[in-house]
Amino acid sequence: MTTGSKRRGAAAVLLAVLGTTLSCSSPPPKTAVVVNFDVEDYISPESEGIDDIPKWLAEVMSEEGVTGTFFVIGEKARSLEKRGRQDVISAMAKHDIGSHTNLGSIHPTVTEVLEKANGPDGVLEMADREGAGFRELARIFGRPVRVMGRHGGSYGPQLVAALAKQGAGFAGSPVRLPGRSVVWFANALNFSGQYGEFDDAYGRDDLFETLLENMAVELPELCRTVEVLPFFAGHPTKIRALEFWDLNYYDGRNTDPGEWKTPAMRPPEILATARKHFRRLVKALKRREDVELTTFGALMDRYAFQKEVATAADLDDIARRTVETKTVALGDFFSPAEAFAALAEALAEAAETGMVPGEVKVRRPLGPWETPPAQPETSLVSLADVFNLARQASDAVGRTGTLPAMLTTGGRRVGTGSLFALFCAVYLDLRSQAGAEGFDVPEFDPYPKIPNEEDIMDEVRSFKNWPVHRPSLNMDRVVELTKLQLWTLKPAWRSDRLR
Repeated sequence: MTTGSKRRGAAAVLLAVLGTTLSCSSPPPKTAVVVNFDVEDYISPESEGIDDIPKWLAEVMSEEGVTGTFFVIGEKARSLEKRGRQDVISAMAKHDIGSHTNLGSIHPTVTEVLEKANGPDGVLEMADREGAGFRELARIFGRPVRVMGRHGGSYGPQLVAALAKQGAGFAGSPVRLPGRSVVWFANALNFSGQYGEFDDAYGRDDLFETLLENMAVELPELCRTVEVLPFFAGHPTKIRALEFWDLNYYDGRNTDPGEWKTPAMRPPEILATARKHFRRLVKALKRREDVELTTFGALMDRYAFQKEVATAADLDDIARRTVETKTVALGDFFSPAEAFAALAEALAEAAETGMVPGEVKVRRPLGPWETPPAQPETSLVSLADVFNLARQASDAVGRTGTLPAMLTTGGRRVGTGSLFALFCAVYLDLRSQAGAEGFDVPEFDPYPKIPNEEDIMDEVRSFKNWPVHRPSLNMDRVVELTKLQLWTLKPAWRSDRLR
């Protein structure tokens, strides 16, 4: 991950990203703060001492009795192993290890692979490529790897869905809900937001003092507004290097290793100052009474809660709000995709038994991978037609693990959004025993609309501008598929805070 825009107050930037406010009626529990690093540089010569920096960062944290998450590029881990740096590996292994993608900035990047990929093929490609990276990291560091931290502009919803298949989360996600720094998206836990701009400051007394003073002012505000605060403590390579190591991959280039350019370096004398200042930062965080220092791996367990059953009351609420607002209702505990599957299952069961079930086991499909038609080709259907559509929908979810982009009745197409609205209306009719003989099939959005949708899509589009990417990269398909997977979006909840 990178720190984003020029400083206008790190707290202000993060609050703008999360859509939070500073008003709060009562003091919240401690904010979970994850000190994290992006460990990347495998091209700089060993003589420059880049490998030693994550080692002493990890050692300082261990000595101070705190922990954090080191996101490591697979290629960097393999480089450390090849160079015989077991001392570096062992120091970091005392902390949480996350993936920073398998191949990092090597082309094609994650986004370049997914530029034109369809949904299922993209998920398989990411599962193969990034799953190999997870396994390598687990082997080298001797500990489980449960979270990926976004590397620069490396993103696609198929990547997140592939992480979900192996029970992993995604940090640095562009997808979020207002006021929520942890959500479920594409069936994986997604962590968003970031604080910290320390890369260039550790070796300079003046810059570090300013950032430490700013932190003392900004953190209390943030801790009143977010449950989880990813605290980006920097790229270890940038403590020494003036430039990013992957300049050799800028603009789509794969520079031959024999022609790698070493980034310009700061003098080695600054490292003693940097180490001193990092320890001061860790001590300052330790002293705070409003934060709990933890790891992304630990948060995966803390936020693992999901409801396994949808009751009739749950579905009543979702169906009623959808019908009243004429838009896909977002639930606190069920994604629209889960609600769609549950409604389809409930109606299919009602067709067989004559009764709406009191509860339905939750299935967790992905959203459709093709854009559904917003305008249905029929405007009125019978109850028998609806039952047939519900059976089709339930079968499709069970067979493919995704919502159907459309289904047909009488040879006429009905898109996912219209199906959802129709199922909601019929479910309410059956629950109330109103006994309607025909049902309107409304025009409906092809995916759920959320208040911060454009902010999310703007961030996804911005990944094109990562210097590593080739200038011709087209983000249209990635944006389209991200919108479609909003069917899977819902808040994530700490199990120890549920009432």
